[in-house]
Amino acid sequence: MSSRFFTQVELLGLDRLGDLLCPGDDLLPPFSSCGAGTEIDRLAIAMDPRDRADLKKLLRLTAYAPRSTLRALLALLDAADRHAGWPAELRLARLGVAGVIYSLYYGFAGPDGGARVRAALAWDAAIRTEPTGEHAMNLLVERARPPLDTPATAPAIAAVYERARKAQAEIARLPVKARLALIDRLAQVLLKRREEIVERVVAATGKCETDAIVGEIFAVLDNLDFLRKHADRLLADRKVATPLAMLGKRSRVWYEPLGVVLTISPWNYPFYQAIVPLSIALVAGNASVYKPSEFTPLTGLVESVLAEAGFGQDWVQVVYGDGTVGAALVDGGPDKVFFTGSVATGRKIMARAAERLIPVELELGGKDPMLVFADATLERAVAGAMWGAYTNTGQSCTSVERLLVERPIYEAFKARLVAESQKLKLGTDRDSDIGRMTTARQIEIVRELRDDALARGARQLTGLDWDGESEWIPPIVLEGCTPQMRVMQEEAFGPLLPIVPFDTEEQAVTLANQTIYGLSASVWSADRARAERVARRLLVGNVAINNVMITEGNHALPFGGAKQSGIGRFKGAEGLHGFCNIKSVMIDADSAKYEANWYPFTADKYALFDSLAEASQQKGLGGLLRFALSGLKLENLANRLGRAGRSA
Repeated sequence: MSSRFFTQVELLGLDRLGDLLCPGDDLLPPFSSCGAGTEIDRLAIAMDPRDRADLKKLLRLTAYAPRSTLRALLALLDAADRHAGWPAELRLARLGVAGVIYSLYYGFAGPDGGARVRAALAWDAAIRTEPTGEHAMNLLVERARPPLDTPATAPAIAAVYERARKAQAEIARLPVKARLALIDRLAQVLLKRREEIVERVVAATGKCETDAIVGEIFAVLDNLDFLRKHADRLLADRKVATPLAMLGKRSRVWYEPLGVVLTISPWNYPFYQAIVPLSIALVAGNASVYKPSEFTPLTGLVESVLAEAGFGQDWVQVVYGDGTVGAALVDGGPDKVFFTGSVATGRKIMARAAERLIPVELELGGKDPMLVFADATLERAVAGAMWGAYTNTGQSCTSVERLLVERPIYEAFKARLVAESQKLKLGTDRDSDIGRMTTARQIEIVRELRDDALARGARQLTGLDWDGESEWIPPIVLEGCTPQMRVMQEEAFGPLLPIVPFDTEEQAVTLANQTIYGLSASVWSADRARAERVARRLLVGNVAINNVMITEGNHALPFGGAKQSGIGRFKGAEGLHGFCNIKSVMIDADSAKYEANWYPFTADKYALFDSLAEASQQKGLGGLLRFALSGLKLENLANRLGRAGRSA
């Protein structure tokens, strides 16, 4: 084989390295015999020249180094990937090496060997330039034959799930490393197409471009990076402890796919809320049916991105429509429903899924408090409050919706908050801070909550020129708000920020917990002990100390709410396992041995079990010896009784 970028020696090194990572088995050919190396230029042409030069050096080393040395090098890189304290360069090298080899083997393998790989996996990962998913429900109807009058009919939905279950069988046959190679390619596609994605998101939502690049691109890449680094380990079979009474047996936990996951996403982060759950579901071995919000569907974008990354036909089917389509999809019988949205819709989905005993995960609304104590750095806390309240035009489930400030700094804090809020620029370009509202109904909600507060005695400090109709809502700061006002209880989902003083720590905690919601909160104080003490008393699923809206930024942390803010946990190890069937396994040897708790039961067996129970709770060496002696007697008795029963 030949290459524009690599010498024959370097290509030899590529094959040697590939055979160590992809040695093949009864079904799959080894790396060096499947023609994967012939496609190296397709990766190299997109690489940074410095990365390409580093790869060439590595391949020259692998061409000549003894195989034992190469195995030791890979073991070192694997160890670095598992230990956060090891040099970042080693972890990055591990990602780079694995990414190149797995992408070539599972995605680009040459015509002959590649066909063998894909045939063995029943998978076609060839890059496509056209979307492979459905662009409208009527296309699904057409494929479901005969033609139907309405898109949300049972036959059309059944056709979606039939294709999904066939696709899921293909995904399940892929090793986790092969799925992660797709995730690596997905990240490359997002980087390449980020300008296009930002443009589409801004046009659909009205958010400013910086909100789009941070929330819809950077945050997605962070999630993909977490999966690439940790998913293989988190999905591996896990050993667990076996009690002494079961000596000789082994206990395991297996993480297996659920099957088909239905994801229904909201309109506020339409790209992030698509790619993140879909990628997690894929890595766990599931196929997905995805319904975006009818307000920001990004028609065709998700399908196109996934197809270019190499996702197979029907691995993810996108179904467009309103709530009636979502209800029909739930009725179609997925193996899990993952929903992000309002509490009201979450209740409906949960009730509908309960009729069929379909597990649900609900990421719902919030009324997040920010508690600022007098010893906090005022300027930084004000800046955090502004960003937390106004980012994405306040249309985030973890936006700061209640600002609680200790009275000694209340007036100074309020004055700075008002002054700085009035400096923010409305618009969607890269020099703007706050975009427009996305939906007409959300504009109405902001107006209703503001007007209710003003009618009950609150005072509006900023945004006085807003007419109550325009989609361009400036930051609105309210003071004089009481817990009885709707603005202190209902989710605004807009740039509306009530500021309230408190006098004691107890009062702050009471005010913070005084809603039906329990999604996130933040506590600001120079006193670390107090901040943690207060954080532990807040009835929420996520807390940031001296920062805001940051827990969801760490994809190693599980994300989810308490009270009516949701059910389940998303992201992190817990979130990944939430997309799995967690199977408990006990392994015993094949032998002629009878278990003590098997039939027949006798008075002697009862007495020995009674002695064993007492000994199990007796501390010290004496208890251990008594337990062992009782156990041996019980085992001997069980086997005598068992053999006697068999011979009789």
